[in-house]
Amino acid sequence: MKKINSLFIVLILSTFIYCQDAKKETENMNKIDKVQIKSVDFSIMTFLSVECDKFEEYFKEYRIISITDTAVINDLLNQIDELEPIDSTYSKEIDTRAKIELFFKNDTNTICVGNLTLHMNNNIYKTPQELIDFIEKIE
Repeated sequence: MKKINSLFIVLILSTFIYCQDAKKETENMNKIDKVQIKSVDFSIMTFLSVECDKFEEYFKEYRIISITDTAVINDLLNQIDELEPIDSTYSKEIDTRAKIELFFKNDTNTICVGNLTLHMNNNIYKTPQELIDFIEKIE
């Protein structure tokens, strides 16, 4: 009986230690190391909508900001968390004026921002004015 109790305690401790290690690994994977914002003036008018993957090609000159300050990154993430999905009155086409790249330890996520809508994780959201102001004011 003592062997079973000892084995049970060892099993529980091993499981607990494994879960703690897995949690730390997941936190490290989800931690953003850096944010890079490429942007132009949001009031620039173009003949055609600028696709996200053609942003650098279309706009030869654009501003690049790199952010590593966790407080600023958290401010940006809080704004992203509050995004509203578009309804049928919004265009599904993004006329890109900024690209936000989130750099994780093992991955990169790109958010394409236009005046009215933005594209993130294969979803389209309304672009809040606060996000545009954030992008234009950040240095």
